[in-house]
Amino acid sequence: MTPKQRVLAALQHEEADRVPTGEFATDYSVIDQALGRRSYWRGKRRYYEALWDGRRDEVVDTMKRDIVDFTLALDIDMVPVNLVPHKDYPFRKPKQIDDDTWEDERGNILKYSYETEDIGLHKSGDKPVSDTGFELPPEVDESEFELVRYVVEKLGDTHFVFCRPGRFGGLGYISGWSEEMFVEMAEDPEGVGERYLAGAESLRAMIEPFADAGIDGAAIGADYGYNSGPFVSPQAFAKVYAPAMKRQCEIVHEVNLPCLFHSCGNNRLILDQMVDAGMDAYQSIQPIERIHEIKQLYGDRLTLWGGVSSDTLCRGTPEEMRHQTLFTLKHCAPGGGLILGASHSIMVKTPLANYRSMLDTLRQRGDYPINIPEAIPEPAWAGG
Repeated sequence: MTPKQRVLAALQHEEADRVPTGEFATDYSVIDQALGRRSYWRGKRRYYEALWDGRRDEVVDTMKRDIVDFTLALDIDMVPVNLVPHKDYPFRKPKQIDDDTWEDERGNILKYSYETEDIGLHKSGDKPVSDTGFELPPEVDESEFELVRYVVEKLGDTHFVFCRPGRFGGLGYISGWSEEMFVEMAEDPEGVGERYLAGAESLRAMIEPFADAGIDGAAIGADYGYNSGPFVSPQAFAKVYAPAMKRQCEIVHEVNLPCLFHSCGNNRLILDQMVDAGMDAYQSIQPIERIHEIKQLYGDRLTLWGGVSSDTLCRGTPEEMRHQTLFTLKHCAPGGGLILGASHSIMVKTPLANYRSMLDTLRQRGDYPINIPEAIPEPAWAGG
């Protein structure tokens, strides 16, 4: 079977020749290790500094090459695509204050995190911004589709190509949820829910160009909780989030694509509503959610995408990776409906040896029919 056929079988709850594998996101460091060269794919600080230096074309060209070469080198079944910066986007380089601090034209203070390697918002500014003379056109420009066209041409016949919709509009500062947002949800859940539902309609304009380009699935999503549980009660979720999520899933299906839904946090208390909303696959399954129990509860309606802790991938050992992979294969693969991958993503601190151990174990023991007769105790899951 081809990689694409494996993934489509998993989405249809059928057993293929083996369990497919893929990742919602893979940070540059693992690609560096695998290919032996410097990548800008999810390049974090190096990505933005290159754009600030006016090297947009170099960044895009290396991303196109690297995601294809990485997918083939590690024999991965799924490959993500996204829009790239518009060819005329005016990248304004912020003023560098020290090695890890910048101030942009708005007066925002930006800080670099050594833990995640992201550049995030440290302090908001309030300076007026001068006119750049450039606005993103309402319709996606062909230059923004360079990566999508390239990957579909190179891998579209054989691999499952899925999109992560959204346009580049500058540095996405990490600011988190605000107290004011939760107060508003508590005071007016119906009103907030109506706004979310109205906003869901914008997904169609983002997703249709990808569907027209020949991709195979759409990975959308929203974060609904922490490791300790959802942001809001199940009753509030039904009013605030569920209608918009249902409408988003409908829009993806209306353009004839499966809906792959990414959502961080421990969502067990609201998972029934998420399944009812119509997602085809659930990704970012935190270890605390116990993926094997989700299989028992929803395995006939939901494809599970994950099964190996992102935290253990970063901080564990190859033997721990083998154990977690075997456990997930044994308990979640029979009958189909499993895409093996990280519980969230392949993060920047992940040693290639750990990721290879997961993939090698899949190659050795992931053929259908699944035959893992030995007892595999539930792993001592660590973190996410």
